[in-house]
Parts: sequence; C-alpha cells; structure tokens
Amino acid sequence: MFRLIAAALLAGALAACAGGAADPRAPLTGTLMNATPPTPDGENQIETQPPQTLRLTGAAQSPVAHWPAQGAARAVILGLHGYGDYGASTFGRAAAAWSARGIAVYAPDQRGFGRAPGWQRWPGAGTLIADAGAMFAAVQARHPGMPVFVAGHSMGGAVALAAAGEGHLPGAAGLILLAPAVWGGDDLGPHLRASAWLAALVVPDVRWTGRGLVQIHPSDNDVMLRALSRDPLHYAAPSGREFLGLVRLMDRAVAAAPHVDAPALVVLGAHEDVVDPATVRALPGRLRGPADFAYVPDGWHMLLRDRNAGKVHDLTADWALARAADALPTETTAR
Repeated sequence: MFRLIAAALLAGALAACAGGAADPRAPLTGTLMNATPPTPDGENQIETQPPQTLRLTGAAQSPVAHWPAQGAARAVILGLHGYGDYGASTFGRAAAAWSARGIAVYAPDQRGFGRAPGWQRWPGAGTLIADAGAMFAAVQARHPGMPVFVAGHSMGGAVALAAAGEGHLPGAAGLILLAPAVWGGDDLGPHLRASAWLAALVVPDVRWTGRGLVQIHPSDNDVMLRALSRDPLHYAAPSGREFLGLVRLMDRAVAAAPHVDAPALVVLGAHEDVVDPATVRALPGRLRGPADFAYVPDGWHMLLRDRNAGKVHDLTADWALARAADALPTETTAR
C-alpha cells in the first residue's frame, strides 16, 4: 500500500494508505475490562476469533482481542495492526502460536479501524501514538513485573516506533517491527510530500484503490487474501486526507527512531511489495538501542499471515522469550 502512494500520487490518481489531520478528541485513558466477545461478521474474523475480548475504557471504547498465555506466562505482547486492518485479523494466527509458548497477547482495534470508534475516519498520528501509550500502560498494569513487548505491523510498526521514541512506552521490554512503515523524513522526496499535501487539499475525502496503476502482492496466501476481501471490518482504499496523515505518522516514526532505547527486532520479507524495503533495512542502524534484523526469504508484507508464517511466529517468539528471560527476576524465570 505504501508503494501505491508513490505510483498513484505521481500518476495523479492517488492510491494507498492512511493519513489525516489530528482528531481533537482526547487520547485513550483507562483500564482493560472484560466484555462480551463480538459476533464474527466476516470469514477472516471467524478464522481469527480470539478466546477473549476485553475493552479499553476511557475517552473512547476500543475492543481488545486477548489470547491468554497457556500455562505460566513468560511474556506479554501488545500487537498494533496496520492500516485498514484490526487486531484479531493481523495477529490472530500469530497469537495462537505465541500463546502456546507462554506469551499473553493483546491486539486492540486502533481508533478508526475494526470495531473501534470512528471506523474509516483517520484519527491523526498524535492520537494513534498516544492511544498506543495508554494501551501499553493498561497491559502493563494487568501484568505487573512481566516483560511487555510491543509488536507493530506496517502502519502499526510506525505507531510503535514513534510511541517508543517519544516516551509513551516506558519500561517496554522490546519492539517487534514487522515490515514497518518508515518511509518518511528525508527518505520521502519533496514531490511525493507535495503530492500528499495536494491530495489532502483538493480531494480530502475521495478514496482511491490505485487499480490499473500498480500491481501490489501483499502475500502468497491467496486463501487468506480472499477471506480478507470479504471481511466487512477490513478496508484498503484510503482517502486523500489519509495520505497526508500517514506521511506525518511516518515522519514522526523516523524522527523518533534515534531516541528508542528498547531492544528491537526488525523483520523484512524478501518479497516485500508494500512498504519501501530500503528504509526497513536501514532502520536498525538508526535506533539508539540494540537492534536485530531478520530477513525472511519466503516472506511477503503480511508476514504473520503468509503461507509460511509459522517461521515468523517462531523467530519473533524466540527473540521475545530470550529477552524476557533476561528481564524476569530469577524466581519468576524458574517457575
């Protein structure tokens, strides 16, 4: 989708992912509480239905898919989905694998997506970043003393990176950045930046698909893609206003990168066809804290849902659990 930005904007037709001016509503605050699991609306949601659904209370009500750790909990992952997606869709398959290894998983629908307030209404980069901090604090409070990691896919990777670098994730055990959207700052040329401003000014509410301009292949899992296309909670056609907002989000992520102290794992698939691979490759060198880079030869953009996604589920769990073992007190690790 992010590569669509370049193709569509330069073609004058527009296509791709996220953006917009900040929503004046206050960021989320509050605690996690139990809620009745929602009725699945689409085939993709049925496949990824979490065993529990929580709700983050505060300025808005955001649903949080939750997979408790099987057996003694060893770590916790807060998952932030990409543009047009939602928590259970992005993380459902991975969460089942992580949960089996003793990792509790929380995957909220970020504001503007899924069942969260303001569906298809871009909330603003600042709101997404602050909401991530509130969600992280709520998960931390639910698991005192437990290492809490933040995993972000695509747009969610930009949110996680910006939140960490701007101080919204104090005490995070680490970041797992899966094909993160970090095509911002000096890496985004002035022509594309100007085109994003023009789109937001001239056609702020028109949604574009980019069909006929560029072919994007986000995954080799055609069965999953077909189910996703039928899922009423998922969408992929951004508005002109959303272009500018996503650029602003990526700018903030890139600016925040040198201030990230938490350990990070950056994951890139060899067949990445949505975000800019060069900026993802360069990201570990821009982080202040220790960073690892994982290159997945048979990986695509939807790393957690590709046909061979099990490899990514394993490598991310291995990385998190190795750092969790170092972070946990000796008596907790021994249980």
